[in-house]
This record gives sequence, structure tokens and C-alpha cells, in this order.
Amino acid sequence: MLSLFWNNALNRLERVNTLQSLDIKFADQIRNCEDALLVEEHGLAILGCDPARERWNTVMGIFLPGPYPRGSVWVYDYASGSDSLTELELVGYEGDDLHPLGMAYDSSSSTLYMANHRTDGSRLDLFDLDFKGGRAVAKHRRFIKHPLIHTPNSIAVINNREIYVTNDHYFAIGQHGILARIETYAAIPGGNVIHVDLATDTARVLARIPFANGIELLNDTTLAVSSTSSSSISIFEIEPKAHNLTLTNTFKVPFMPDNLSVDKNGALLIAGHPHPPSLTKFAETRALCNSEEGNTAEVCRATSAGSWISDWTAEGGRRDLYVGTLYPSSCTALRDVERKTGIVTGLYGKGILVWKE
Repeated sequence: MLSLFWNNALNRLERVNTLQSLDIKFADQIRNCEDALLVEEHGLAILGCDPARERWNTVMGIFLPGPYPRGSVWVYDYASGSDSLTELELVGYEGDDLHPLGMAYDSSSSTLYMANHRTDGSRLDLFDLDFKGGRAVAKHRRFIKHPLIHTPNSIAVINNREIYVTNDHYFAIGQHGILARIETYAAIPGGNVIHVDLATDTARVLARIPFANGIELLNDTTLAVSSTSSSSISIFEIEPKAHNLTLTNTFKVPFMPDNLSVDKNGALLIAGHPHPPSLTKFAETRALCNSEEGNTAEVCRATSAGSWISDWTAEGGRRDLYVGTLYPSSCTALRDVERKTGIVTGLYGKGILVWKE
């Protein structure tokens, strides 16, 4: 990670753009959308957004005084031509303490999974997602709290009874600030991948990874996990019955990888952050810069954060798609191959970035 401080400073970062028709959408409606997923059979993208992340970030350690606005989930219709954005109604979810991070969707059971970084402790929330009637609705089913789910970041669905979850740190930064930062910058493997049995609400650790972040199934027998602090992607073979993991490959990337996704061609999309100091400064100034006082603050005009999007296949290796600052703090990249449409969300970005191929 430390090499990125010099190599990827924004004033010397080599820009790359292989994408066409870049367009930032909904910048006046949503911001801070950490994760997103595609429901391609409906031509929809589900976006998890949290304006409170400017004051309440349990991963980076930003804890400013409240209030902390409730986060929300949005549905973007990217396929029908309407180009519409509507807030997903969360039926039965009690209170305003909702701060979505990683999400996953199981189409076989119509279940939406969410890593929810509430102010009273992180947990997993499960929703029944219904697309009938022309308007998506999510009914809150239940939540899961477990000692091993203490810093949940991303989720991957195995089947309707089992999921994988990453914990990004062993030391939660809210309780152990110095130790959590040492864990990050020294790339100590305190993060992990856990297996969660939804029938029994039991969990077990399968692998330990420095700053385990994004997680995605490449196929039924292969799992990819990003390690943010070691700037690498780990590839695991999945044991069929117990779903245990065996490390088969690790490859480096020239940025801090965040979330992962897989398109229908089997390519792994990797979104991340080129320059750690720029991201930290950008994150720490968002509370000011998104307030009325920020309109005249010099730091808000001078501060930016880079984005880096790559894809990877076992056969072709890694390919850079976009490197730049047009849209800041990329953390998720999605691609609908058939519709030739891609979507990028930003940890602290306003709106989303949409591209056409």
C-alpha cells in the first residue's frame, strides 16, 4: 500500500479511458453509494447509498457528531429507456438506523442481503425483494448478529441457505483505532472470509486476508476476494460439500481494490482507489463540502479522489478500463454485457457513473 502514496499521487497519475459515453447521473439525488448489484432479468441496478457516511464510517474511522441520516436503497432502471431512479421501499424495517455497505442478491429466493453498519452495532439484514406490480418493494425478513460478523463488508451468495461474508478487520476501528490502522497499513491478515449457515445462524472462519473487502463467485467452484491493504486479489477453489476454501492464486493490482463483480462473460470487474492519502482527505472533508459552508471552502475546491476500474480473466489477465478523477472514489463496477452498459458507484461520489460500450 505504501508504494501507492508516491506512484499514484493524483498529479502524476496516468489517466486511462477505454470506455465510451461516460455520464454522471443523479448527482443531485444520491451520494455515497458503496455497493450496487445488477438484476439483469429486470434490467435494474440496486444501489445502497448512505449520506451519513460523511459522519459515520466504521471502516475508515470517521466518527463525527450526528445526526446520522438514514441510508437508503435505490432502483435504477437502466434498460427500459426510462432511465428512472426510485427509492426502494423497505417494508417492516424499524427505525432510522440504516447504513448499508455490502449487498448481495439471491434470485432463487428473491432475497436481498445487506451488511448494515448501524450505530448500535453491525449486522446482516435480509429482505424479500418483490419486482411485481411495476415497483420494487423489499420486505424486511430478519437480521443476523454473530460474534464472527463483527466488521462485515461484502457478501456472496452460495445458495438460499448459505453465504460468504468478508470481515475487513480483526480490530474494529471504532473500538481500537490505533490497532486497526496498524492492521491496515502493515497489511496484517486480520480480515477474514466466513461461511454463514442461514438455517442455524452459525458462522466459521475459512480464510484470513489483510483488509478483506470485495467477494464474488466467479463460478460454482471459484471465489475471488479483494485485499485492500495488500493491493491484491485472492482466488480460492471451493470444496463442493462443506464450501471450504483453498487458495489457488493471488495477483497484485496497482491500486487499493474495493468491491468485485462478475459479468456474464465471466470477467471479474475490480473497482478501487489509486491513492490512499487523497481518498482519506476526500472522505474527511465530505461533511463540510456537502454542507452549505462547503460552497465557499477552498479545501472543497482543491480536494479530489481518484478512481480505478479494471477487469480480469484467468486467460487474459488484468486490463485497465478507466483511471482518472472525473468521478471520485470508485468502489463498485458492474457490467451488463448484453446491453453494453456499465455502472460505477463511489464511496463518496455524487450520483453514479454510467458508461456505454
